[in-house]
Amino acid sequence: MNIINKIINFRNKYDIKFFIYIKFTKLIGQINISFNKLIYGSKFIITKPYNVWGIIRILIHGSGKIEIKKNFHAVSDRRRSTITLYSPCNLNVIGKGEIFIDEHVGLNGTTIVSKEKISIGRNTMIAPNTIIVDHDAHNLWPLEDRWKNEGKSSKISIGENVWIGMNSIILKGVEIGNGAAIAAGSVVTKNCESNTLYAGNPAKKIKKINEISK
Repeated sequence: MNIINKIINFRNKYDIKFFIYIKFTKLIGQINISFNKLIYGSKFIITKPYNVWGIIRILIHGSGKIEIKKNFHAVSDRRRSTITLYSPCNLNVIGKGEIFIDEHVGLNGTTIVSKEKISIGRNTMIAPNTIIVDHDAHNLWPLEDRWKNEGKSSKISIGENVWIGMNSIILKGVEIGNGAAIAAGSVVTKNCESNTLYAGNPAKKIKKINEISK
């Protein structure tokens, strides 16, 4: 009878399918990380413990590297997330690019592509379907060169305790200060002050975060 009650309580508390997805996708994530560590060696460093659900698409095309500190969280499977479209995490380095992710950072269906360097500070949360890219894929001008010449690149620095809302885009050369918040759907093209809310396309300063509750 006690076992039956436990089963009933479990069913009332959890969606059984979701519970199974969590366990299954976490196992897949562990296998995926181990495989990439084997393939890339010292170019891909991740410190335990970490929680990865699903397959992160990792590409290191050149001499660059990816370094991830402990307590990393990455949701890379639609079955594990309650809010994302099907959008796995992508960590891509081209040439001499670098991606550095500090302690206790969370990604959810996030794409990060670096030709220079992209750094993300500790305790930062990045919501579903966000894209962070530190370069232009093609030259803007002259028109005939767009197909054959690469665009400019410039480092991106995202501070500590930052919150980036879903479907945002962070473009080259941007610095986001500690504690800043980027509203959903924003396109960040310029630096953002610490402890400040930004929103829009292009993203503009809305107000200091400590003023929101006033």
